[in-house]
Amino acid sequence: MNPPATPEIKNVTPIAVAAKPPLPAPRLLIAGAVGAILLLGIALFAFSHHANRYESVADDVTKAIVNNDMTPVAQDFNAIRRPELADRARVGKLSDMVIALGAFKGSTEITPAGSASGFHEFTETFASGTLDEKYELDSDGKIVRFHIGPKPTP
Repeated sequence: MNPPATPEIKNVTPIAVAAKPPLPAPRLLIAGAVGAILLLGIALFAFSHHANRYESVADDVTKAIVNNDMTPVAQDFNAIRRPELADRARVGKLSDMVIALGAFKGSTEITPAGSASGFHEFTETFASGTLDEKYELDSDGKIVRFHIGPKPTP
């Protein structure tokens, strides 16, 4: 009987294990975290400015004037004022004024502190200039007074 065959032993080199990279210094970790938080804050601020509801109404009214069609915003006006919206000559004159300033970019509310309840004022920004827009709301939130035009000089 022959003794059982022994497996052949091969020269095996151990596999090198990659060393873990050293951890960054604590100051770098803190600086990186602060930088990331600042970038996140800036990004959130940049994307978080949404027009308030009064700016949205001002935008809609100005766009309607640009389009020379007040139908889309008629319900935003008090019933007593709605017939004025059908005055095509009046709306056309306003439309010509705003179109002359180029593309409409948006409304920014600039209502002075301490203004009467329901009063709102805006700067309407266009590609080639700005206009002043003011409106006053009744107790139902409908526009009872409206004006758009060049900003009055003091």
